[in-house]
Amino acid sequence: MCQRAFYLKSISAPTCVRFVLQVLQNNSWIGRAWTNNNAESYNHVLKSKNDWKQLRNVTDLVHNVKALVQLQIKELQRSLRGDGNFMLTGPFLKHKVTYEAWVGYTDDRCTEVFRKFLADTGNRQPPATITSSDGALAVLNTTKVARKPGQRKRPHATKTTCAPH
Repeated sequence: MCQRAFYLKSISAPTCVRFVLQVLQNNSWIGRAWTNNNAESYNHVLKSKNDWKQLRNVTDLVHNVKALVQLQIKELQRSLRGDGNFMLTGPFLKHKVTYEAWVGYTDDRCTEVFRKFLADTGNRQPPATITSSDGALAVLNTTKVARKPGQRKRPHATKTTCAPH
């Protein structure tokens, strides 16, 4: 067997299975969330990183992707401490850490905080009751908006009709 075939069969193929196929199988959301726009956008970023020149070999592409992923991870970590180009919103605000606290953390603690942030899907159960801003009134949370009897929700594009006169 030639050396390239051996390398492909024994090293490259198992690596692709481990880092691509298994990741896709274990994280089913990737297939649902990754769209053509995402792929085209990332393709543009990769081409910009290489100044729109053709890559000589696959290892250049791998190095570029690795550098971009490391940059994205650093940006996510910066967002945790309120620094950088991105900021936490909505249900992810509970993960925010002050810069002073982050600097005081050990490497293990920083990794733990970051892993908890990455594991958070952002899905939250709505509260059973809603309390007024002054705390004086609490009412049950309803799943639907109140409607008049016989009223139904219709898509905006649906043509309205009126009863014949």
